[in-house]
Amino acid sequence: MTDSSGATAIADLAKLPGPGGDRLGGLYGRVEKINSGVATEAAGEFRTAATSAGDRGRAVRDAVEGVRGKWQGEAADAFIGYMDRYTKAGDDVRDALLEAATSMDGVAECLRELKESVDKALSDAYTEAKGIDEQAKRDIAAAEEARRSNPDAGPDPAAIRAEADRKIKEVRDGVEKKVEQLLEQAEAELTKLMGGIKVDLDGDGFCGIQPPGGGTEPAAVSHVGSEGRAAPTVSGGGGGGGGGGGGGAPGGGGAVGGLGPSGGPPSSGPPPGNVEQWIREAIRILQANGVPVTEADIQKIWTIIEKESGGNPHAINLWDSNAAKGIPSKGLMQCIDPTFQAHKLPGHDDIYNPVDNIIAGVRYTFSRYGGFDGHPGLKSMAAGGGYQGY
Repeated sequence: MTDSSGATAIADLAKLPGPGGDRLGGLYGRVEKINSGVATEAAGEFRTAATSAGDRGRAVRDAVEGVRGKWQGEAADAFIGYMDRYTKAGDDVRDALLEAATSMDGVAECLRELKESVDKALSDAYTEAKGIDEQAKRDIAAAEEARRSNPDAGPDPAAIRAEADRKIKEVRDGVEKKVEQLLEQAEAELTKLMGGIKVDLDGDGFCGIQPPGGGTEPAAVSHVGSEGRAAPTVSGGGGGGGGGGGGGAPGGGGAVGGLGPSGGPPSSGPPPGNVEQWIREAIRILQANGVPVTEADIQKIWTIIEKESGGNPHAINLWDSNAAKGIPSKGLMQCIDPTFQAHKLPGHDDIYNPVDNIIAGVRYTFSRYGGFDGHPGLKSMAAGGGYQGY
């Protein structure tokens, strides 16, 4: 056997005489395509996001320090206290991302060990079964030679073959059981590790931070999700994904550059419906305006939304370079105000309205990238990479 991979071992094992091993191909199919490098790359992305979150947290901290002592009074105290909570929340996001990176390192190691262990078990099984078969052939040859001079001499060659086939079946059955056990152990370990990859930042994250003056807007939960980014969400919990590693501020608060012409998200909850309904309505309007989208594109649009805003129409990113310029990304598809204004349709003027935001985001995608196939996030994922913002 010139290749020690499990697939080669299974093929060679199948060529040996005797029954058994029928399930090995299916079991190995769960292992064969494992690429631990993807998990290693994801761990690196988590660490990069953590570093970015830490850098931005320090920038906010420095900005707040510049205000201390220069602005006095109750309003100043309220604002500084509010921003202090933001720097603490940024630290929590950074720490959560680092925990996720460590967990993803564990996932990569678990996958590597699983592939190596299964390949070794299959290779060892083939070596053992081949040894049994070769010994049987030698014993049969010796028995046949002895019987040529004395038909009653020595063991029956057929009995030798039958016994060898029985032992080879035991080897095949044994390695099937071994592979099953390795898969079960790996799945249990992966389940445990994956618990560290999606972290809900309850009281210690951006949720629960009230605006200066003790406002009572409902807080959103910021999720650190599988793409390794923490998307700030405001007023009506959304999810992870999207364009930055920081958090959002209800109302008029902000990190550096303000909230842009359309302002902050509304204090009311999200409009009626769900993401799929909003997408379908946007597609209907886009089709009526000559944009070549169909229901076949629903999953593509949903993927962009999931990665950008987690499905929260009131999501706002206050930490990236756009936010620093005073034009933070907003809404389901995380449009900045200039992009939204350039690509909205008449009568669909609310960046926080989910249907209006989808319309602008899709028209921008077609205008800049020629359609969904050129969208950098979808294109990267189709090639086996991670999502990239657009």
